[in-house]
Amino acid sequence: MGQPEGTSRTTVAIIGSGMAGLVSAYLLKQDQSQNFDVQVFEMQNELSLDSASVTVPSANGREVRIDLPMRAFAGGYYSNLRRMYNYLGVKYTPMQFLFPLSRAPVVRDRSNLLSPPNQGDADDHVHSDERDGKFLSSKPYFIHSSNNHRIPPIRPEHLGLWGWVAESIYLVFCFAWYTICSFFIPPYSSRTDYRSATGAGISKQDSVSVSESLGEYLQRIRLPTYFTQNYILPQFSAVTTCSHEALLKFPAKDFTDYATQTHNVPYYVVKGGVNIVQKKLAEGLNIQLSSRVVSVELLSGSSKVRVSYMSNTDGTIHQRDFNHVIMAVTPDVVGAIFQPLRSAMAQVPTIKVESVVHNDTSSLRILSQTSVGSEGYFHPSSAETQVIHVRSSPAGFTEAIHECTASLLVTTGPITPIDTSKVIHRTSFTRVLRTPQSREVVNRIFGYNPITCRASEKCTTQWRNGYGNVWLVGGWCWDGMVLLEGCVVSAMRVADALGVHVPWRDMV
Repeated sequence: MGQPEGTSRTTVAIIGSGMAGLVSAYLLKQDQSQNFDVQVFEMQNELSLDSASVTVPSANGREVRIDLPMRAFAGGYYSNLRRMYNYLGVKYTPMQFLFPLSRAPVVRDRSNLLSPPNQGDADDHVHSDERDGKFLSSKPYFIHSSNNHRIPPIRPEHLGLWGWVAESIYLVFCFAWYTICSFFIPPYSSRTDYRSATGAGISKQDSVSVSESLGEYLQRIRLPTYFTQNYILPQFSAVTTCSHEALLKFPAKDFTDYATQTHNVPYYVVKGGVNIVQKKLAEGLNIQLSSRVVSVELLSGSSKVRVSYMSNTDGTIHQRDFNHVIMAVTPDVVGAIFQPLRSAMAQVPTIKVESVVHNDTSSLRILSQTSVGSEGYFHPSSAETQVIHVRSSPAGFTEAIHECTASLLVTTGPITPIDTSKVIHRTSFTRVLRTPQSREVVNRIFGYNPITCRASEKCTTQWRNGYGNVWLVGGWCWDGMVLLEGCVVSAMRVADALGVHVPWRDMV
């Protein structure tokens, strides 16, 4: 049904062109009533969903498209993302992963190396060869397979048989206990529950509704420290791209939900890369590139919202009024441009994460060169199996090194210096972290929690999503891990509020 003549259309500004912004714009544009006039603002000179990705030549001369950050997804946890891909006709393929877990080496001579941020002293792991500016390849202490598709697991070639067998048996019991706890021992949802169970008090910084953290949960279920430090923290840290210290402050519910919903569920990657998704979502949209939004203001005496934006070409400030504004940006940006949420967004932590595409294999034992056959030896990696090295430092930082080909690597959150002459591409992105306190803030905004006040505070009106016709969408705008599923869920939520049909909601 088309727009009736003489009826003004509802104007909507969408700030940001990542997954959440493009899904929001797509849903409004495809609405059968054709009631929405959508304008997307993007500060870069290209859409941001695929802007960090890169196409590079491989050793065989073929071009390889590398998604940055990596966009693999699991069927159970990403149910709405999968339905959307199915509706759009996006092809994706199952992918198995191998995760060699190792400890980071250190080099003394860093004159020609791209050094990571200072992450503490790791001199205990320095080898004699490294004193001359050389690395010894870090050797994995275990090779984990996604959904344990390799049973028995692959034995690292430098490990003795009986030591590896003993470690594997130990891991079977630890992983089994962690899985059982994830399914049957839910994290506490409030400080009151946690205090009752542990005898701990409530700090001045915590309200009663603040939930149990991952660190508290792992202690409560008595997971061995060795297992936590060498297996749980490195693998989850590679997913969240943050330090182990920050990871332990995440809400425990995020990880139990993720563990239960991805248990024995295959992983997928989009054929051709996420640029395929971007093209389908952005088709026909009105997109204004090189335009940085500097403020979003509620107009007194009007239901409209004013967007002020600056042109990157000439620095001119422009203003436009809209019926609705959807902010599809990170919390730090929301706080900077929208005054009513400035204080709340300051409580949602964010960090900058770097990804480096390179061919510096000096510190790495490349599994795809010698890897992964059924008989226990290694063969070149196939289209169905990819290798991601998970390497941690004594200071509690983890880097993930994805073997795209035998000679092409992507390091996310680098802690090992990389030879600058072998760097092909570098990019950085903002990662939203989670804490029980920030979870409470976000849940209040989206109406998951009732508004409560601490004894020392006066109750003030809490801004809720949609107040003043301003909306938030993004991977952080739901009660879960900050991943692509949150982008789709939050965009669907706004569509529902505006009376727009979501065509893939009931798809299998």
